[in-house]
Amino acid sequence: MLTTRISHAFVAILVFAAAALSACGGGPSGPDAEGVVVRGVVQGAGTLRAASVGAASAATVTVSVVEAPSISTTVGGDGSFTLRGLPDGGFTLVFKNGTAEIGRLSFAEVKANQEITLTVQVSDAGVTLLEEQRNGIGHGDVEIEGNVGQIVAMNPAGDSRFVINGRTVVARPGETAVREGNRSRNIEDVTQGRHVHVKGVWLPMEGSTQPVLAHEIKLQGDDGEDVGGTPTAPGKACAAGSKVEVEGIIAAKSGSTITVNQQGKGPFACEVGSARIRKGNTTYTVAQLQAGWRVHVSGTALGDSGGTCRVAADEVKVQQN
Repeated sequence: MLTTRISHAFVAILVFAAAALSACGGGPSGPDAEGVVVRGVVQGAGTLRAASVGAASAATVTVSVVEAPSISTTVGGDGSFTLRGLPDGGFTLVFKNGTAEIGRLSFAEVKANQEITLTVQVSDAGVTLLEEQRNGIGHGDVEIEGNVGQIVAMNPAGDSRFVINGRTVVARPGETAVREGNRSRNIEDVTQGRHVHVKGVWLPMEGSTQPVLAHEIKLQGDDGEDVGGTPTAPGKACAAGSKVEVEGIIAAKSGSTITVNQQGKGPFACEVGSARIRKGNTTYTVAQLQAGWRVHVSGTALGDSGGTCRVAADEVKVQQN
């Protein structure tokens, strides 16, 4: 009887200890206990820290969550940080150098128990998202633009694989559409060296590689412009009140107006003051837009002015920066 009572007491102690460890985050926990996990690498944190030195100590770079202020961490000396237990659905990360806010990054459509891996750049100008990957139950949308560097496998009846701008892209019959302008193309038209724009979703990790399942592969010209579509006369495209889609490089910027040169259609002066500006889940301000960035602008034509079509932008999608 004594042995039995001691055994029962010992088991109770173990259960209590395990529960205490779990509550403190020190014991093993499954995905449900961690919720959404963000693992990041911050580039430029060391430069900011060094610039803030009085002499003895530099300010620390921290990351916190707007929707859950108790979740925060300090960026390590190697630039890495980890946050656990973030809310699904969406959240905003706040980056600070000491008490001074550097900038914010917002994330939407976050699935329960996802693990998000980030690479960000911080500087006096703010925070820029360089790379984002999502693993777990849900796999976030992703867009890739660049040249087809390698054809790993070509299989019109099954999975074809490509390396595009350093990413492994999977094309699958019934799930991947290939097009050029407004015309449908075959997977065999995705040739090595061709410039393409891919829209898809992350697939589960394969070792150290996370492939992308392409929903669409759009064949483009060497300069990244769409080809093969139906040309539109500049005068018709700029009729006041008509809907306009502009894609190209920002040639100039003045205040809240960016001039975008679209191949074959000339310059468009896009007023973006009240437009939504984004790249994936990252939002930008007008001040962050820079000449040389490739963008896609959706808006309404305001009419022609000296050969330049004026556009009131509703949305600006940053494609390359």
